[in-house]
Amino acid sequence: MTLGRRNLIAVVMLLIAVVGMSISPTVGAQIVLDVIDLGDNGGGVAVNPNTHRVYVAVKGQINVYDAESHAPLTTIPLPQNYTACYDVAVNTATNRIYAVGFRTYVIDGNTHTVLHHFAKVGKEIAVNPTTNRIYIASLVTYPYTDPHVVHVLDGASNTWLPDINLGSTGASDYVHLAANPTANRVYVAFTGDDDLRVLDGTTHAEVTRLHLADIGHVAVNPDTNRIYVRTSYEGAVVLDGVTHTQVGTVPKIAGRLRLNWLTNRIYGVARRSPGYILQIADGATNSVVGHVYLDGDLENYGLHIGLGKVFATNDSYPPTWGKKMTVIQDASPTSPAPTAILGVIATLDLPEDGEGVAVNSMTNRLYVGVDGSIAVFDATTLAPLPFIDLSQNGYSPPVYDVGVDETLNRIYAVSVGRTYVLNGANGEVLGQLGGGNEIAVNPINGRVYIADESPYRNVPDYLKIYDGVSLAHIRTLNLGTTIYVGNWVHVAVNPTTGYAYCTYSLGDDLRIISPTTDDVVQTIDYASSGAIAVNPATNRVYVWISRGGQSGALILDGNTHAELGMIQGVGGQLETNPQTDRLHGYSGSTLFQVADGTSGELQGRVFLDGRIKHYAVHPGLSRLYATHDSYPAEWAQKVSVIQDAGGPPGPTETPTSTPTNTPTPTPTFTPGPLRLYLPLVWRE
Repeated sequence: MTLGRRNLIAVVMLLIAVVGMSISPTVGAQIVLDVIDLGDNGGGVAVNPNTHRVYVAVKGQINVYDAESHAPLTTIPLPQNYTACYDVAVNTATNRIYAVGFRTYVIDGNTHTVLHHFAKVGKEIAVNPTTNRIYIASLVTYPYTDPHVVHVLDGASNTWLPDINLGSTGASDYVHLAANPTANRVYVAFTGDDDLRVLDGTTHAEVTRLHLADIGHVAVNPDTNRIYVRTSYEGAVVLDGVTHTQVGTVPKIAGRLRLNWLTNRIYGVARRSPGYILQIADGATNSVVGHVYLDGDLENYGLHIGLGKVFATNDSYPPTWGKKMTVIQDASPTSPAPTAILGVIATLDLPEDGEGVAVNSMTNRLYVGVDGSIAVFDATTLAPLPFIDLSQNGYSPPVYDVGVDETLNRIYAVSVGRTYVLNGANGEVLGQLGGGNEIAVNPINGRVYIADESPYRNVPDYLKIYDGVSLAHIRTLNLGTTIYVGNWVHVAVNPTTGYAYCTYSLGDDLRIISPTTDDVVQTIDYASSGAIAVNPATNRVYVWISRGGQSGALILDGNTHAELGMIQGVGGQLETNPQTDRLHGYSGSTLFQVADGTSGELQGRVFLDGRIKHYAVHPGLSRLYATHDSYPAEWAQKVSVIQDAGGPPGPTETPTSTPTNTPTPTPTFTPGPLRLYLPLVWRE
């Protein structure tokens, strides 16, 4: 379904409803402030919050930036440095910068000159400013015969103290470090034995040792004396710094851990499809409070604790992002996180796995298909309303898709073998149409379009057309037959022009259907085609295509069907909000994206915990309602509610009065002459 099909009266009349929300949106979010060109592939990153300097390792040097303005300040050449250093750290007490890779460098933070460099190979650094000692996790290189150790540098004399020997020589093992200057403890997490070693910061004697399966990175909050240790792909354990007993778990957070003790926020990274996300958790509740999608695969990152900024370098995939650094704004000690354009504001529970979704923006009702019924919610308050029961004699039909006719206040529940036609006022079953997989409704002329994909070989795939008022069958279009199963059909309709649009995977084409003859009047072939959406307010048609190595939403003129451009990267189910001229879609299976429907410029995106199955858009509230697939399993019975820009005021804002919904004049579009584009395929 497309938004234009579900909310066509609101679209055509361009109603703007300002409604106060009875639920609380997220307190804040995180936004990307800037993307900085480093000139070469970036590595380790460190920030000195006292001097507001950001140090970024690139090949042959350290780039220095102003943490407030992000302006480049200078570069620090590194002798004998042929690749970007893996890690960079700052001793804020001495204003010394330390960089490690295939050499170790000591840099004066005042003059930005290299004071010393050593033939010590390292991967990760931790600094204890109380003792002025620098701990460097060794990097075991070919032929992998050296033991894993922690090198210890005395920062006062720049001399090396005895190594802390960890034993194993495994090439795939890693050492992760953290230091607590308040308690004078050093923490060494070693993947070779899955042990966390707690060391005295002066003598390096082992205070205690904990075995934590699948151990990973470690971080410390010196103010709360809490230790955070990543122990699996699903989260980190929280340890008391005195007793070293587990006092909590931060779910989902992963990757390299960093901590802002001024805001008690924990940061981590996680691999998601596509790309990486930066995750942020609250140390008071041990819960994830935000995340930011990164275009490039994350390499390393540094944190400005005073400004609440994160400076992240990227790996060399995709190649163009290896030379960039992303600047992210989170909460600071004096300011909350900024308000995001797009964010999850609520999660609704379903009794069973959710399927199709539709919204009636005139009655503010949200309809979610589940087996044997339709779950109903108030679209504004999100309060659950009575279910619409479709079960008969023990049979609970699956509801693949849901359509809404806002003129008649009817609901269409698409299932196998039949489509239930329901009265939106009381849920009464008014009749049945043919079954299928996807539906589009035109409330202006009463047409109902049902895509019916055959689950069998050598059986045609159809598009069925009905009169929505009388429920009479108008005609069935035979789209094609193949010996294979798994063909898909997508359908959308523009109520203003009356044209319906259908894509079919067998021919990878777009078929344009006349509102007067109900016949295919034009077919446009693509190398690959998919979902469709229509914006009746701008008379634009969006078709997902892939060709020439590029994929995204192709923009077509609704009169001539000529190509106007492409919004690259957006995919999945396409939906529009005609009141804000925004196009929604998703990349991968969990990343929602929103683009300007005219310029194609990316406006925002939000990562969802559950894999997206289906969603609908409420144009007046600027909300998206998404059901989820069964991965992770618990998300199959949830609906994510996402707030986009242009919605109603939040609970901290007081609307002066409730305005009357006054429709503006219906926009008029005059269909131009149909133009045929080669290659042209006519089909009955």
